[in-house]
Amino acid sequence: MKTKQIFKTMNIVSWIVFIGFCIKAGAITIVSIMSLSGYTNATKDLYMGIDLSNIYTFNSAHFICVVLLLVLMASLKAYIFYLLIHVFKHMNFNRPFNDVVMALIFKISYVALGVGVIGIIGKTYTTWLASKVVFAQIDIEASAYIFMAGVVFIIASLYRRAIEIQSENELTI
Repeated sequence: MKTKQIFKTMNIVSWIVFIGFCIKAGAITIVSIMSLSGYTNATKDLYMGIDLSNIYTFNSAHFICVVLLLVLMASLKAYIFYLLIHVFKHMNFNRPFNDVVMALIFKISYVALGVGVIGIIGKTYTTWLASKVVFAQIDIEASAYIFMAGVVFIIASLYRRAIEIQSENELTI
């Protein structure tokens, strides 16, 4: 009984985090569009204190690249939690190991790896850009997502093996 309650709680938390990342990606997108359409004061507080006004005055192409990086990172993180919500949706306690959940777990590991790689590229790019323009460094966490991708991939591989064992046990008379 406690396991089902934990899964329900984690499902609710996953929805909250998913909605939060969607709001973050949408807010950055809308404020960036506003700033590119002439309202340049929006670059001073892009989202939750992110100030990209110096980058915007330096070169709007670099501004667009940084904004795309932030939107892409937030969108991919939201997608991870979207996939996790689907894992909870397809989880069956009577037959816990199934191909749909396994595919979703593998997909989570691949997306997490993508977030990590894009994060490393973004961190390198913003560090280089900081040497050209003075701006507050943007916190891009990348190594944690690469580690998470490895752990989730191992779990997905174990899950695949559990499906094989479950199938063998069903065939055994």
